[in-house]
Amino acid sequence: MKIVLRALPWFAVFLMFSVATAGAETLSERFKKGNSDFGGQLGWGWTADIPPGRNRADLGFLFFFPNWQHNLTGLIGKSSWYQGAWFYHMEAGVALSDRNEKFLVGWSPLMAQYKFLNSRRRWAPNVMLGAGFSMTNWKDEATRELGSEFQFLLHIGAGLEYFKKKGAYSINYRYFHVSNAGIQFPNIGLNAHLFTLGMRF
Repeated sequence: MKIVLRALPWFAVFLMFSVATAGAETLSERFKKGNSDFGGQLGWGWTADIPPGRNRADLGFLFFFPNWQHNLTGLIGKSSWYQGAWFYHMEAGVALSDRNEKFLVGWSPLMAQYKFLNSRRRWAPNVMLGAGFSMTNWKDEATRELGSEFQFLLHIGAGLEYFKKKGAYSINYRYFHVSNAGIQFPNIGLNAHLFTLGMRF
């Protein structure tokens, strides 16, 4: 509960930025190659027992990661079922554990997202894949899974985005992997399910 209360001011700032976007764009203009925007995701995750094992860490965490996107292709596959666009996606933020105020600070500069776009509708499914790195003290709670403070991050997920006149909302699922690639042992790694709400502005 303390973590949720501490996150409320962040979320308030998030909401203020979401309504501060200047200038109305048509949906077609948003899909042009070269367009960029800012956003963020706020949600809750919990570790999954993958691979199965005894005495695995059981962590829940609050996830807040602002991000930036850049349209790489404009609309491709026009009039096909996969019509959409590739976006470069970069994010950085913090995940706060529900165990003894443990934290993870991460940056993921190698991410791509594909949005199934159509200028005649206001919603778009998407899929995402990416990687990054982090510093964390989660190893103090996940002693069998994490052997160092430096960890790599892997992301794979999907979501649904709804475009407003200004900005957009989204609901998203992400499979979140944390490990150090064998730099230091133990290195079973942590795997987690993550559900977030997102905004773009």
